[in-house]
Amino acid sequence: MAVTSINLDTSQRVDITCRKGDTFSLIVTFTEADGSALDLSSGYAWKMDVKDTDTSSSDIIADDSFSYSGNASGQLTITAPAATMAAVTSGTYVYDLQSSLTGVVKTWLYGIFKINEDISE
Repeated sequence: MAVTSINLDTSQRVDITCRKGDTFSLIVTFTEADGSALDLSSGYAWKMDVKDTDTSSSDIIADDSFSYSGNASGQLTITAPAATMAAVTSGTYVYDLQSSLTGVVKTWLYGIFKINEDISE
């Protein structure tokens, strides 16, 4: 049987809603195809950008605003301080999360990044 289509895009859509002015903290767990934990404790470089649209050249929240911490249990914690989140206009944006490991770049997640307005500032 001839192969007529191959999809190399294995990224998953995950929409995120957070609040302006709150500390951003997201924990995502990654697993291997067999369900075992993916060891994220070393070697990975992570990058997440939030943009107005998928074709925008400038960032709403730049990658260097986020910090990343991975562990051997497959958990990646992504954080941004409350001051960073307070400086962003509430609205609906797009994001993606990429890793680089020994020169191989992979997009893991993408989707909507919604920032709700903060009442108490």
